[in-house]
Amino acid sequence: MNASIVLKRLKQLLPAAALLIAGPGSVVGYAGTVNHGTFAGTKVTYANVTESGVDIPPSLFVPETPEVTDIPESQLSFTPLQFVQTDQSTLFDLKTKSSQLNIDIIGNALSGDPDYLGYALTGTRFNIAGTYSVWAPFGAGDMGTGSPASIAKVTMTGDYTVQVTGVDWAPYSGGSAVGGSMTIVPSDVTVNGPQNAATNGTWNGSTTIDWTALRSAAGLSPTANITKIAFQYTAVIGAASVYGVAQTAVTNFNVVDSTAPVPVPVPEPPTIILAGLGAAAAVGHGYRRRKLRQRDAEGSNGEWTAEEGAIALTA
Repeated sequence: MNASIVLKRLKQLLPAAALLIAGPGSVVGYAGTVNHGTFAGTKVTYANVTESGVDIPPSLFVPETPEVTDIPESQLSFTPLQFVQTDQSTLFDLKTKSSQLNIDIIGNALSGDPDYLGYALTGTRFNIAGTYSVWAPFGAGDMGTGSPASIAKVTMTGDYTVQVTGVDWAPYSGGSAVGGSMTIVPSDVTVNGPQNAATNGTWNGSTTIDWTALRSAAGLSPTANITKIAFQYTAVIGAASVYGVAQTAVTNFNVVDSTAPVPVPVPEPPTIILAGLGAAAAVGHGYRRRKLRQRDAEGSNGEWTAEEGAIALTA
């Protein structure tokens, strides 16, 4: 194939590849689902952890089993070994792998604790990291008369949504979700041949959820106790090359959640006073009934004096 035609095709396909690697909008249908399970920590439970996507199975976040830890903050961590890699001997190669990760993040309730009801969620952040290697070894004509020079490219993206689904340990369905795209650095790397050696490196991204925006989207007051959120993250990695090798991998993904203990409500002073008056009135009523029974038993003449019936109520 003529070099100019190959290069033209590459320029057409690489933007298409970038579009394919652009995020959840490219996930047209789900080929499968991987159920990782539920992972309970001391303060937070990560429930119904699943992956869905056109490339599943295998998923992007296996084979390592997620791990939950509590120090210094509650977090669920993945350490996967998945990657995509192109074939150097191919005139044009494109490989992608995508996954939509879904997690119900729940602040744990405390049963039987006299001081605290449980842990409310007060913040969420998540991080992803990986490695890449791109190698474009050949110059123009090295693979035969008219062959193009090597090109190798990798692309990494991530998109997320978060929605409040529980308040005070009760289901909540009000409001809407917040979401966006994670900033990943570098988000793509391209090299052109000839190269004597591969270009290797790492990439990473991190996002902290705006908790004020999350409350506002859910229609909640600043003092409402958020106890459950639905977290969704879509990761897509891709590699494309012309007579080159492009490889990228996800090596770490974790969700970190901060919490605050929710104390058992203490009645306000007016409530305590009213409760005390009610108790005193009940005691007084019982006392009067006992005096009446005593009078009847002793054959009283049926008169009830003010002194006999007077009762002091204290609060």
